Amino acid sequence: MKSISEFFAKVQGRQMKELLARQSVQEALKKAISADVPIEDISLKSYDLRIRGLSQSAKTAVYIKKAAILKEANERLAPRVIRDVRFEG
Repeated sequence: MKSISEFFAKVQGRQMKELLARQSVQEALKKAISADVPIEDISLKSYDLRIRGLSQSAKTAVYIKKAAILKEANERLAPRVIRDVRFEG
Protein backbone atom coordinates (compact mmCIF):
# COMPACT_ATOMS: atom_id res chain seq x y z
CA MET A 1 0.00 0.00 0.00
CA LYS A 2 1.28 3.43 -0.88
CA SER A 3 1.88 6.01 1.76
CA ILE A 4 -0.11 9.20 2.06
CA SER A 5 2.93 11.26 1.05
CA GLU A 6 3.10 9.49 -2.31
CA PHE A 7 -0.59 10.22 -2.84
CA PHE A 8 -0.14 13.92 -2.08
CA ALA A 9 2.92 14.11 -4.33
CA LYS A 10 0.87 12.63 -7.18
CA VAL A 11 -1.99 15.11 -6.64
CA GLN A 12 0.43 18.02 -6.43
CA GLY A 13 2.09 16.94 -9.69
CA ARG A 14 -1.25 16.86 -11.50
CA GLN A 15 -2.22 20.28 -10.18
CA MET A 16 1.09 21.71 -11.31
CA LYS A 17 0.62 20.31 -14.83
CA GLU A 18 -2.87 21.82 -15.00
CA LEU A 19 -1.61 25.19 -13.76
CA LEU A 20 1.20 25.24 -16.33
CA ALA A 21 -1.26 24.33 -19.11
CA ARG A 22 -3.63 27.14 -18.10
CA GLN A 23 -0.70 29.56 -17.90
CA SER A 24 0.39 28.61 -21.42
CA VAL A 25 -3.11 29.23 -22.72
CA GLN A 26 -3.22 32.56 -20.87
CA GLU A 27 -0.01 33.64 -22.63
CA ALA A 28 -1.40 32.56 -26.02
CA LEU A 29 -4.57 34.59 -25.40
CA LYS A 30 -2.59 37.64 -24.34
CA LYS A 31 -0.43 37.41 -27.46
CA ALA A 32 -3.44 37.04 -29.77
CA ILE A 33 -5.98 39.51 -28.34
CA SER A 34 -3.84 41.72 -26.08
CA ALA A 35 -6.20 41.15 -23.17
CA ASP A 36 -5.22 39.91 -19.74
CA VAL A 37 -7.46 36.94 -18.89
CA PRO A 38 -7.12 35.80 -15.26
CA ILE A 39 -5.84 32.25 -14.93
CA GLU A 40 -8.83 31.44 -12.70
CA ASP A 41 -11.15 32.11 -15.65
CA ILE A 42 -9.43 29.56 -17.92
CA SER A 43 -10.18 25.85 -17.80
CA LEU A 44 -9.36 22.90 -20.02
CA LYS A 45 -12.01 20.19 -20.24
CA SER A 46 -11.48 17.25 -22.59
CA TYR A 47 -10.71 18.93 -25.94
CA ASP A 48 -12.24 22.33 -25.09
CA LEU A 49 -10.74 25.56 -23.85
CA ARG A 50 -13.33 27.22 -21.63
CA ILE A 51 -13.07 30.91 -20.81
CA ARG A 52 -15.23 32.67 -18.24
CA GLY A 53 -15.94 36.32 -17.62
CA LEU A 54 -14.92 37.94 -20.91
CA SER A 55 -16.59 41.05 -22.25
CA GLN A 56 -18.49 40.78 -25.51
CA SER A 57 -15.75 42.61 -27.43
CA ALA A 58 -13.09 40.23 -26.04
CA LYS A 59 -15.25 37.22 -26.98
CA THR A 60 -15.52 38.58 -30.51
CA ALA A 61 -11.74 39.06 -30.69
CA VAL A 62 -11.19 35.48 -29.51
CA TYR A 63 -13.70 34.20 -32.07
CA ILE A 64 -11.99 36.11 -34.90
CA LYS A 65 -8.51 34.91 -33.90
CA LYS A 66 -9.63 31.45 -32.81
CA ALA A 67 -7.42 29.57 -35.29
CA ALA A 68 -4.28 31.45 -34.23
CA ILE A 69 -5.09 30.97 -30.52
CA LEU A 70 -5.68 27.23 -30.95
CA LYS A 71 -2.50 26.82 -32.99
CA GLU A 72 -0.37 28.66 -30.42
CA ALA A 73 -1.96 26.85 -27.47
CA ASN A 74 -1.56 23.43 -29.09
CA GLU A 75 2.11 24.12 -29.85
CA ARG A 76 2.67 25.00 -26.21
CA LEU A 77 0.63 22.10 -24.82
CA ALA A 78 1.80 19.26 -27.09
CA PRO A 79 0.84 16.39 -26.94
CA ARG A 80 -2.40 17.71 -25.41
CA VAL A 81 -4.84 19.00 -28.04
CA ILE A 82 -7.47 21.74 -27.85
CA ARG A 83 -10.07 21.65 -30.60
CA ASP A 84 -12.58 24.32 -29.63
CA VAL A 85 -13.07 27.46 -27.56
CA ARG A 86 -16.18 27.84 -25.42
CA PHE A 87 -17.39 30.73 -23.31
CA GLU A 88 -19.00 30.40 -19.91
CA GLY A 89 -20.92 33.12 -18.16
